Amino acid sequence: MGIQVAQSITCNSGSPVSTIVKGVKRAMAGEYSRELSAKVFAGQCQLIELGFRQGGPAGYGLRRILVDQHGLMKSELQRGEHKCLQTDRVILMPGPESEIRIVNLVYNWFIDESLNEYEIAARLNEMRVRTDLGREWTRATVREVLTNEKYIGNNVYNRVSFKLKKTRVVNPPDMWSRKEGAFQLY
Repeated sequence: MGIQVAQSITCNSGSPVSTIVKGVKRAMAGEYSRELSAKVFAGQCQLIELGFRQGGPAGYGLRRILVDQHGLMKSELQRGEHKCLQTDRVILMPGPESEIRIVNLVYNWFIDESLNEYEIAARLNEMRVRTDLGREWTRATVREVLTNEKYIGNNVYNRVSFKLKKTRVVNPPDMWSRKEGAFQLY
């Protein structure tokens, strides 16, 4: 009685031929990975152009909604939740009326009263309004509301990419994938 061991036998004798074979196999695997990556990216861009989200938080005043293949609403996705079925999609919709009022206030203060991001954050904090993460407002969180195109209903993808999951690269606008008017907001 014992444990049966099975293994894949690859010629790795250290000879020049096995070294070349190993190098060719690595190159083939790398090329396959690049081709697959390009196909996945193209598919994601196509879904963006159809108006579906490809990840990321909804943001203050917005909600991620799970829809089926026919576009019928299934449920609201909470932070950290993901879709289960390959045919399901995620869209953005306006959040609660109280949050919509705050988003509109932010734009009014910025446009009509010429307040800067720090002043807007201070006003929101004085009103004891918290962000979607339950935190105080900062210049950066106000800037997110003022500058992210999702607040005017646009679906934008590939603004930032990560090369080899390490280096963060900010892509120029001509590399972005976008769908204007993807979401019915405010």
